[in-house]
Amino acid sequence: MMKAFAFSVSGIFLFALCAETVFAQPAGKAIVDEACTTCHGIKKVTDAKKNAAEWEITLDRMIKKGAKVKPQERAAVLQYLKTLNQ
Repeated sequence: MMKAFAFSVSGIFLFALCAETVFAQPAGKAIVDEACTTCHGIKKVTDAKKNAAEWEITLDRMIKKGAKVKPQERAAVLQYLKTLNQ
């Protein structure tokens, strides 16, 4: 009984840790598909080999160049971009 409870609590904890990443990806992907393909193909994004800091720099540069990413969408976009090299 105690093992089942510990397993359940562990599962809930892991779900909570992963939930932000899992739920941010569909929104982030949709924004990337829309905003990035205005100027170049999506393959340029998906083939890029960047770490988290490099994605942040690139996203900020693209926003300055006119990419339509709202401030409230930035975190979801970054979360999605960071998953591309994993």
